[in-house]
Amino acid sequence: MLLFGPSCALFGYLLLRLVLPLPLRPIRKLSLAVLLLLPCMKYPLYAWAGGSFFAPELPQEALLVMEAAYASLVILAFLTLVRDCAALALWLARRCGAGQNWRLPGAMPAQAAVLLACAGMTGLWGAWQAVRIPDVHTVEVRLRHLPPALDGMTLVQLSDLHIRVLLGKEWLGRVVNRVNALNPDIVCLTGDYNDGPAARLREAMSPLARLRARHGVFGVTGNHEYYFQTEAWTQLLKELGVDMLNNEHRVLTINGASVIVGGVPDRIAPRFGGAGPDARRAFAGAPAGPRILLAHQPRDARENTAADLQLSGHTHGGMLVFLRPLIAAFNEGFVSGLYNVNGMRLYVSPGTGLWGGFSCRVGVPAEITRLVLRPAPPSEQDGAGR
Repeated sequence: MLLFGPSCALFGYLLLRLVLPLPLRPIRKLSLAVLLLLPCMKYPLYAWAGGSFFAPELPQEALLVMEAAYASLVILAFLTLVRDCAALALWLARRCGAGQNWRLPGAMPAQAAVLLACAGMTGLWGAWQAVRIPDVHTVEVRLRHLPPALDGMTLVQLSDLHIRVLLGKEWLGRVVNRVNALNPDIVCLTGDYNDGPAARLREAMSPLARLRARHGVFGVTGNHEYYFQTEAWTQLLKELGVDMLNNEHRVLTINGASVIVGGVPDRIAPRFGGAGPDARRAFAGAPAGPRILLAHQPRDARENTAADLQLSGHTHGGMLVFLRPLIAAFNEGFVSGLYNVNGMRLYVSPGTGLWGGFSCRVGVPAEITRLVLRPAPPSEQDGAGR
């Protein structure tokens, strides 16, 4: 339960910098400390009451309350850190003689009240953002050597659905309806479909069988599939009409031109006895034509030069806008959006759903990604990039 440690660190920081300095009676300080401690105990509570910190079996309402409270704790720690950095900067300015009256406005209790209110409201809004039906986000992607016959071809990407308690069958069904309304050429699923065993979530996943695309629905495994018997999940997804790609490719003919869709397993696969991702192997023997690679994690993108376009997820876009630099640091600088990686285009989805262990989005909305392929301008056709 690695996330419990950082949670305790956040609580310790808030105790030292927000609670103890307040001019309150000890009983009130204790009450405030307990209020902050409860969300800090989220993961042990999930394990104790829900059977697993990773995928707790708890009522949806209880999970939403706890997720909103935990998000508020994280946001409160960030706001307190901003306040402390500002106070330090003003103190240094005073020491340098820049302004003897430069201080943060308001007394300590007023500052704490404002921070608590802002964190609480933002946490509630962020939890709602995490579970609402995502909007469609359209991205135009220019590829080298894209045949004119493929100009305007559309892909729809879904990533990180994390179906379980918070995001269930009804939510997935509404996502599928939005995808089908786009009438895409290809649907690409880039992993992390679940937060539990395939046998238990078969009914919740059933709306995937209604996904429609002119030339097929393709998918790859994410790291979460390996936590819950990836073979069972791969089989279930195949039964639901998803063509699962495991270091292999499919050749499609669209408007008389070839398109190669390849896919690799998640990079965690070797820990569970599977083969690791190998983009060259995935495209081995493929004919000439644009190559689209599905890979759950984006961090290996610089090695995947066999592809023209890579679609990934995993990062959830950082979830909270101020966490984006941290998440990017763990993913070779890739967190969300469109990147040019040595001439290859990489699109990292911020996710369609969100893991139930941290269900909050602030400044990083979920999305159903619609990618429209266009030929790159002549200056890029030689591979020089942008």
